[in-house]
Amino acid sequence: MSISEPVNLTNCDREPIHIPGSIQSHGAMLVIDPVSQRLMYASSNVPSLTGYQGDLIPGTDISLIVGEKNAHDFRNAAAKAREPGLSSIIIGFRFPRLAGLFDAIVHTHQGKTFVEFEPCPDHGQTARQALDLTRSVIHRLGREDSVERAASIGAKLMRAMLGYDRVMVYRFLHNGAGRVIAEAKSSALGSFLGQHFPASDIPVQARKLYISNTIRMISDTASRPVELMPALEVGADPVDMSFAQLRSVSPIHCQYLNNMGVAASLSISIIVDGALWGLIACHHDTPKVTALPLRIGSELFGQYFSLHIAACERRATLRAAAEVRTKLDELVSRLSTNNSMRDDLIAQLPEFAKLVSSHGAALWMNDHWFQTGDALNEQTTRALLEIAKQQAPGDVWSTAHLGRHLDHPVANVAGMIAIPLSVTFGEYLVLFRNEEAHQLEWAGEPAKTVVRTPFGERLTPRGSFETWREDVRGQSTPWTEIDLSVARAIATYLRDVILRQSEISEKERIRTDQRRRILNAELNHRVKNILALVKSIARQTGMGAKNVEDYAQTLEGRLRALASAHDQSLDGSKSGLIGALMETEADLYRDDRAPDRVILSGPRLGLDHRAYSVLSLVIHEMMTNAAKYGALSTPLGQLRIDWKLLSSGECAISWLETGGPMVVQPTRTGFGTKLIRSSLEYDLRGKVHIEHRSTGLFATFVLPAAYVGVADIEAVVVDGAHARALFSLDHTSVLVVEDQSLIAMDVEDTLRSMGAEDVRLAGDPEEALHTLLTFRPQVAILDFNLGAITSEAIAEQLTALGIPFIFMTGYSDQSSIPERFQHIEFVRKPINDVALAAKLSTALAQSTPRHDPVRSQL
Repeated sequence: MSISEPVNLTNCDREPIHIPGSIQSHGAMLVIDPVSQRLMYASSNVPSLTGYQGDLIPGTDISLIVGEKNAHDFRNAAAKAREPGLSSIIIGFRFPRLAGLFDAIVHTHQGKTFVEFEPCPDHGQTARQALDLTRSVIHRLGREDSVERAASIGAKLMRAMLGYDRVMVYRFLHNGAGRVIAEAKSSALGSFLGQHFPASDIPVQARKLYISNTIRMISDTASRPVELMPALEVGADPVDMSFAQLRSVSPIHCQYLNNMGVAASLSISIIVDGALWGLIACHHDTPKVTALPLRIGSELFGQYFSLHIAACERRATLRAAAEVRTKLDELVSRLSTNNSMRDDLIAQLPEFAKLVSSHGAALWMNDHWFQTGDALNEQTTRALLEIAKQQAPGDVWSTAHLGRHLDHPVANVAGMIAIPLSVTFGEYLVLFRNEEAHQLEWAGEPAKTVVRTPFGERLTPRGSFETWREDVRGQSTPWTEIDLSVARAIATYLRDVILRQSEISEKERIRTDQRRRILNAELNHRVKNILALVKSIARQTGMGAKNVEDYAQTLEGRLRALASAHDQSLDGSKSGLIGALMETEADLYRDDRAPDRVILSGPRLGLDHRAYSVLSLVIHEMMTNAAKYGALSTPLGQLRIDWKLLSSGECAISWLETGGPMVVQPTRTGFGTKLIRSSLEYDLRGKVHIEHRSTGLFATFVLPAAYVGVADIEAVVVDGAHARALFSLDHTSVLVVEDQSLIAMDVEDTLRSMGAEDVRLAGDPEEALHTLLTFRPQVAILDFNLGAITSEAIAEQLTALGIPFIFMTGYSDQSSIPERFQHIEFVRKPINDVALAAKLSTALAQSTPRHDPVRSQL
């Protein structure tokens, strides 16, 4: 490193700590030529530790220095340590000229054999102690199944095993900085637990050495290093001590430890999947030499601890992934392959956001944008999606620092994951995280001080290790590997659903073409029959008409009844309700002044298509005659219709007129009567009985059991006098979703006339969903077909919120409504106010409040 280059934060990264040219003073080093077994280099303290009195001249036979037996043992040890990073150990040997015992560690590197030896303090007792302690701590650690518990127990075990004043488990974060996640210490020391260490505290080259050499001891930060001899010749390569345990310490690092009040340290690397996950850092207030056997035991513990941490993380990942997959399966199961994928996803967006702890979500699909919770706007997000396409085409893209990718600031949101749903069309599900504005507790200010030294300006460690705090802004909580794994699973799941939907759509298209051809043929047949029937009705009506006006009115009414019957014949359901049919006809003759002119009473009975069509014509004829000649032709007249289910399964309908004009026996049988008798008696094999009583017409109609079914067990009594009171909407709040403004206003007026207090209107799904963020109606009315789109997404959201709703439609049936909503009540346009009130009251009675998934994200 040039001493004249500008001072910057990378200087420490270029300090050549692997070639210091010296060792620590608690041991000695011999560097030997592995072929000739002659000396290449030696530390200057070799004579004092070995008793050798000669000069340490390169080329000296090594046996002359250490003795024949030791030279032989060193050679054999080197032969066992040929792999990079592998070393051999010799415990409790003696030098010929001294009485003390020594331990040695031997390795080979770059064509040299390194023999490092140091005094053995207790004649082999330490070796047995190291073995016993290592076995004990590994056994104890095996009980823990979480990273947090393993780190905590590991720190305590290592302190008990090695006797250091403080043992910390230090974990590297996503940005290279570190955090103390566990600590065992003397009660006299302050705590570093939870504090952060800046990435610059451990330079790049030091991190590389921690991977290749997994244990590092510094016995005394104040001790002077011992030089290797002889000095390097000009142009010679320095001795690479990357794997040497006695390698001397950088002065910068010694000062760093002194600032912490540390005189000795021992670091054990935690390596997970080949990367430096963290360190077990042991600190002592006074100089301390940990015997070689204990260091080897600690190294073994570190290897086991690394494996255990990896296993704990994998278990945690698998558990989290399993939980998320279960939730994801549940979410995907709600996505229908028969409906709009986009609308389904919009309804489930808040749930997808929860899978990876997000604060908001957005969907770009089919050239439409939708967002929920805390999210960026469409323009900003689409600009980021272009970056995602370039940097991670077809894959999940993430950032925890959006400010790095934008040329303008954004409020709150700081992190984003982009999940591609379609590479071809550039469709994405996007999840957002808010800014994590927080304070980091650093172990000292993470900036090094420039000082002048005899060697020029250098960056030195901070002079104080008091806690220093730094505000961190503009960043979100980092996306973890688990988060990214879940995001990729979401992409895979949703792509599968989209693919299945495409396949189903193609099959459905083929089936639809087939059904269309069949339907065209059937409609052709029906139209011919209808035209023939219309011709007959027109001819017979003309024969009995008094004038053109009478003819037009009668013909119009009969054709309307025929149209109603035709609607029922095209109904996709199996039957129609008798009560609904009666209501439709009765409402024509009710008004506010005489709401009880027509009284209806009976159970909920259903008829099949054929019977319903016939009864529709019959009831219309009866109503028309009552309005022309009977009870409904006078203000005081009244009509009562009752129906019931007989024990035989037949349906008996009773018709009674009172208060009308005097009844006169007819002199001939009109077309209406012929139509009634032929339809019921001939077409259905039913029964007809008509009496022209002086007080009013009385009739009974019996429909065969084959055409009748019980809709439910509850009896329904509906009459014009009590309908509005029975189905009161007093003080009710209602959301109306209708794209035709005139219809929406008409419905609003109707609801308010029935007592509704707060009525909100929305013209499309986006406006409706936005309204639901701040307004919680008691009930909602949805026009299912909103132009080119549907209200399906709103229905999904209302279901999630537990808000009851009904549909209204201009179609004659529910065929346009998805299968999962077929149970929802619906009313046809034009809206009948009594029917509307009844449906809303039923929906309100069946409602169940639920958790609010939108507000939980706000």
